[in-house]
Amino acid sequence: MRFHLSGYLRSTRALHPVLALALLLAIVFSSPLGGTPAQIRQGALNAIADLATLVFPICAWAARGLLDTEPDAQRHVSAVSAGRARALVAGPAAAYVFSAALALISPVYPLAEAAGPGLSPQVVLVAVALLLLSALAATALGALTSRAVIPSPATSILVLLGVCAVNVIIGLTRLNALTVPMIEWMRAAGHGATAFTHAFPLLALRTVAWTAIAGALYAWLRRTRP
Repeated sequence: MRFHLSGYLRSTRALHPVLALALLLAIVFSSPLGGTPAQIRQGALNAIADLATLVFPICAWAARGLLDTEPDAQRHVSAVSAGRARALVAGPAAAYVFSAALALISPVYPLAEAAGPGLSPQVVLVAVALLLLSALAATALGALTSRAVIPSPATSILVLLGVCAVNVIIGLTRLNALTVPMIEWMRAAGHGATAFTHAFPLLALRTVAWTAIAGALYAWLRRTRP
């Protein structure tokens, strides 16, 4: 994991998702949250739920970039020296650390704005957990579109963006149980803090299930490739 993270952070690849996140935050929070304390709390909750959706493709892109930084020859050397299983887990684990850091940076402004009006600690914890789950699912998608699975960079990025778009589209239909529940995140937040916290366990379970399936597919594809 240290090897993956150090190589990625020393490369210019790490700047791409960071700059994309900075641009996203500058656009989303171009104006301050205003209104009554209740409106500020609700606005912060809505913003965090929106961010969990908006940072998803950025985190997936970051995970893909981290895994692609390692040269193919080095990937084979790592599999031989550290063991195939350890090498298989270390890359996505390092990618998740970086993606989770990006996700946790994103809500600093709305949380600071809502600190005065008093956003409850329970809601803050649930919101942070939601961002971590979004980064987890995004890491699985990034791993599935990494060079070790899809050698063509053009095909890889098209698949990544396509999955993100299809996930949102299907999330609006009756087949939304098959998706990362991003639409449901935003809907639950729109209904208030109580509805958001009550809906979180089921939405978290769906997100973890989606991630587990994607992770299993990634592991299987890596084992069937040289």
